[in-house]
Amino acid sequence: MKPLCTALLLSVCSGTAVAQTLTDANSIPAVGHTETRTYYNSPSADGWNLTGTGNTWDATGVTPFGITAMSNYRAPGDSPFAASYPGTTLCAQRVQDGNTEWRHYIVDASHAEMIGVSAEAVVGGRTYCTYPFSLGSTFTDSWTINGNNLSDTYTYVASGEVTAPWGTISDVVMFETSGGFSYYLYLASNLLDPIGTYTPGFGIDLWKVELGMGIADAPALHVGLWPNPATDEAMLSMPHVHGFSFTMLDALGRAVLTNSTTSDRAVLDLRRFAPGLYRVLATDARGQRATGTVVVAR
Repeated sequence: MKPLCTALLLSVCSGTAVAQTLTDANSIPAVGHTETRTYYNSPSADGWNLTGTGNTWDATGVTPFGITAMSNYRAPGDSPFAASYPGTTLCAQRVQDGNTEWRHYIVDASHAEMIGVSAEAVVGGRTYCTYPFSLGSTFTDSWTINGNNLSDTYTYVASGEVTAPWGTISDVVMFETSGGFSYYLYLASNLLDPIGTYTPGFGIDLWKVELGMGIADAPALHVGLWPNPATDEAMLSMPHVHGFSFTMLDALGRAVLTNSTTSDRAVLDLRRFAPGLYRVLATDARGQRATGTVVVAR
């Protein structure tokens, strides 16, 4: 999937850049984007400006809470639940406190929504944003998960930067939820996963986000491929694993085959692929990965 573009309008005064106004925002992470997050919070907060652009929001009082999370944005076929969500265009593998969940998204030219979390479908889709949007843009979203019917209205009210104990977080956008009780904070570069919540008079939840690239493989898992080299077909196996998904990549890193199996092995039909070296990525139901290579020969 090609990443959607971000349009940032940067005001310049006397040669000095000042805080941006975010308009026409379409910024969704691309496959391969990774984030490691550390959770901070403060039980009290007050005084944040809730409108306009060029804001500087003070979050220097937050302290670490001992929670970390890592998100890897992945191709749809990488998810072990891919067959349950055929409409997925992007998924995220999120690992927090040793627990793994897979978030499945549909992203198109006008909106981004989550349609499932691991095996649990989000009925009606959980819309994260419609775009393009500008200050004052509003959308109402309704969805059902775990049998609970939920609804909320979101309004884009402000943008600016957050001053945190580790430094300044720039290019932050703020959405007001129904009734103005809470305000969600997002990085302009990722409108799918908020970095915090501000609740006037109650507190601040804030994630310290560290960006990385690439997806770590899990050496504890083993992939078997035979025969190798292969001509018409090859057997792919993951011993002691009951069900996995897999993607085969060509020499340019393009996905040429994506599928899943409920057993510990699958047959790769290689008849339509040109001779050469291919990489196979396999992911088990826990989200752990392993890789292997196969040579297609004629």
